[in-house]
Amino acid sequence: IFQRGQELMDGIHKILTRADIPHCMTGLPSMFSFILGVEEEPQDFRAYCGGDDVLYERLVMALIERGVMPDSDGREPWFLCYGHTPADIAETLTAVEDVVKEVKRQV
Repeated sequence: IFQRGQELMDGIHKILTRADIPHCMTGLPSMFSFILGVEEEPQDFRAYCGGDDVLYERLVMALIERGVMPDSDGREPWFLCYGHTPADIAETLTAVEDVVKEVKRQV
């Protein structure tokens, strides 16, 4: 679980970095999240609220349309389980890549 979660976290980080979207990855690989619009991990709730919730929601809703099921609330982590296969991770990263490109064109 840890290894696949790390692959997913690293992949999302690389995709967002290539797209020039400021972000911060948080949490553990089996239960992680990311905040858009910031580059440093928030240390309190006020700093957390400085993230780009609108962009996060656009991205997540487009992922849900493609079968990836994160919570639309960016404060909720992404959970991994033993059932997630390497193919699931690759498919999720492909969806993230596509959605990031799509959302960037809309901005």
